[in-house]
Amino acid sequence: MGLKPKPVATLSCPRILYYLDYRAYLKDYYAFRRSRDGDFSQRVFAKEVGIALVSSSLIPAILNGQRNMSPNLRIKFGKALGLSERDYRYFDLLVQFNQAKGMTEKNFFFSHLAKFRTSRAQILDETQYRFFSRWYYSAVWNYFGIYQNRKHPGIIGASMVPPISSGQVEESVKLLLELGLIKKTAAGYAVTEKHIYTEKDVQAMAVRQQFLELMGMAVQVLDTVPPEERQYNSLMFSISPAGFNSIKDRIRSFQEEVREIIDHDAKEDRIYTLNMQLFPNSKASP
Repeated sequence: MGLKPKPVATLSCPRILYYLDYRAYLKDYYAFRRSRDGDFSQRVFAKEVGIALVSSSLIPAILNGQRNMSPNLRIKFGKALGLSERDYRYFDLLVQFNQAKGMTEKNFFFSHLAKFRTSRAQILDETQYRFFSRWYYSAVWNYFGIYQNRKHPGIIGASMVPPISSGQVEESVKLLLELGLIKKTAAGYAVTEKHIYTEKDVQAMAVRQQFLELMGMAVQVLDTVPPEERQYNSLMFSISPAGFNSIKDRIRSFQEEVREIIDHDAKEDRIYTLNMQLFPNSKASP
C-alpha cells in the first residue's frame, strides 16, 4: 500500500470527508448534479446558494481558485449542499485550511480536520505525517529498495550517512510495515512502492520537518563527504515574475527527468538526497 489517495468517483454523490480540497469537492458535486440533471448549470447552482444572478460569475471564480469563500458564503454553500451538521463543520474547516496563507495556520486547521473519523485528513495524518516525520524512515525505505537480503539493524544503521542506531532502524521497519511500504521476505525486506505520492497541501506540511533535517545534513556533508562524491551549486540572480515561473516549471520538469532516470536505473548501490531551493533575497517592488 502506497500513500497515493484513491480517486473519488464524480458520478456518485461525493462525500466531503473524502476531500482535502473544497474546490475539488465542489467540482465533483457540480459534475454529479449535471449527470443527474442536464438543466443544472452554474447559474442554477448560484441561485441555490443564494448568490444574485448579477454575481453568478462568482461560482466559476471560486471553482477555479480566483476567488476565496467568505464566512457568509461558507454558510450559504453548506445549506445549498445539504450538508449535515458534522459534514458542514468539516467543510467549514476545509475551506479555511485551503485558504490559509501561512504554514502555522494550515497546520492548525489540518489538525482539526484530522479529528474527523474516517476523513481523508485523518488517514493522511496517520500515514504521511508519520512517514515524513524523520529523515531516516525514508532512508531505510530506500535501503530496502537496494538490499532485499539484509535485515540486521546494526549493519543497516552503520551504512547510513550519518549513521543511525539499531533502535532507529527497528523503529523505521515497524512503521514501514504498518504503512505497507515494505513487505517481509525470507531473506529480509522488499519495497512495495517505488514512489510516495502526497497531496499538495499535506505534502507542504508533512515534509517540512524532513526538509529542515535534510538541509542541516547538507551543511554537515559539505565537510565530511569528498567533493567527487557530492555536487553543490549556488546561483544568485535577478529575474522577472514570468522568468521566475519559468524556472519553477523547469525545476519541476527536471524532477520528472530525475524520476525517469531512477525508474530505469539498475544496479543501485547507494542512497542519495537531492535538495533544490529557490527563494527570494530581496522584497518585490511596490
